[in-house]
Amino acid sequence: MKNILVWSLLHVLPCVFLNSQEQSATIMVKNPLRIDRPNEMVSVNWRSIRKILPNLSAERIRIENQHSTDPIMHQVIDLNQDGTPEEVIFQTDLSARETRSFVIMSGEPMAAQSHTDARFVLPREDLAWENDRIAFRMYGPVLAKDVNNGIDVWTKRVRHLIVAKWYKASEGSAPGRDSYHKDHGEGADFFSVGRTLGAGSSALWKSDSLYQPGVFASHKIISTGPLRAIFELSYNSVSYEGVSISEVKRISIDAGSNLNKFEVLYSGSRKGTTVAFGAGLVKRKGTESFVDSKSGWISLWGMTTDKEVDEFLGLGLIVPSKILFAVKEDKTHLLIVGQAKTGTWFTYYSGAGWTRSGDFADAGEWNRYLSTFVDRVKSPVTVEVKKSK
Repeated sequence: MKNILVWSLLHVLPCVFLNSQEQSATIMVKNPLRIDRPNEMVSVNWRSIRKILPNLSAERIRIENQHSTDPIMHQVIDLNQDGTPEEVIFQTDLSARETRSFVIMSGEPMAAQSHTDARFVLPREDLAWENDRIAFRMYGPVLAKDVNNGIDVWTKRVRHLIVAKWYKASEGSAPGRDSYHKDHGEGADFFSVGRTLGAGSSALWKSDSLYQPGVFASHKIISTGPLRAIFELSYNSVSYEGVSISEVKRISIDAGSNLNKFEVLYSGSRKGTTVAFGAGLVKRKGTESFVDSKSGWISLWGMTTDKEVDEFLGLGLIVPSKILFAVKEDKTHLLIVGQAKTGTWFTYYSGAGWTRSGDFADAGEWNRYLSTFVDRVKSPVTVEVKKSK
């Protein structure tokens, strides 16, 4: 009987081992830069994963560091919402020129609190979003007479999500009397947008003038987290050089980042028409301007309010050099003017950093953050999916 049991185990164990090998793949992530990359968001192509793990379900994914069995938080991205993912993302810290290995397999996903959020807020009709560093919002039809397509900044000095809580605390408040305009210990909305571009919105540009489309006409929330919030805003058409041009903005924010990614699509009667756009930062009283045209970024730095206790706020905007045309400055904005084509998406980045968050001490640190961000965009990590050995 004992011999039979041993014989059975010798035949079953190899099968179990082989089956476990078939259910996992190795993800190799390499940093090509000579700088550290904290909070690096790794994107893994879903098709590459399924080539090795054809039976892997998007609902049952477990990712681990190769040298640990501790699970890593991940997110499955289905950008076009057709039921088939395009990518799986997760975060890691990479040292200069480091290569790290991870294992992806079928298993129970890591349960954790979300680090990002995006929501349509009634009755105000705001679209508000945030991560563990900063929060933003854009205004909807209710405030169409008072504002345009600008971006508001909500400064945070906590790592947890606050947008839903702050709106809830202000329910029933008179316009302009919302409680989140005062810092109760977590941060506040100190920013003033009005009809400007605020903290990095954009609009069509012609003859040194912005052709802003007004507030968004409709919205679509694609994902709220836990690592990336994604949504789209559609705008009414604008008359531009005798042609009606419509716009869609796809905005996303990653956990650990102070900058939003903007993907913009202009559409007109003729595809491929060259149009100019201006992406800008609203100037506040006493702000100092910084420009690095070669790297493609601009920034503003100054006091958050007229009270010293509220410290300093930095705004930043990055436009890839291949579409950057010029840097402009007027009484209202510091702008980057770029060129795009109708029917083709283009990308830029903008955001904000507050000294009271503890992430930036001064303008120098904020500007270095922007420069490093540019380097990381230009030289992304390389990702390879291989069969586990």
